[in-house]
Amino acid sequence: MDLEAFLMDVLTPILDHPDELGVEVKKGGRQLDVLIRARQEDRGRIIGRSGRMISSLRTLCRAAGEKHGLHVNLELVEDEEKADTSD
Repeated sequence: MDLEAFLMDVLTPILDHPDELGVEVKKGGRQLDVLIRARQEDRGRIIGRSGRMISSLRTLCRAAGEKHGLHVNLELVEDEEKADTSD
């Protein structure tokens, strides 16, 4: 089960900046945390209208994980470099 390749294949064609797409998979026991990083301009495309796209991606990843006895948690995360710098 290669969720990283699956998500790259699905998301790359719909993004304006596919070269900046990052997918990281962290495994801890029976838990898989899948983190998607993309430019701010592309985040809306990944989320989709009313959150349908991200919801569908979560459903597909969870279903794939269940077949292998894993719990998959998919999140769209913001880059750390753009953290709040208010004084």
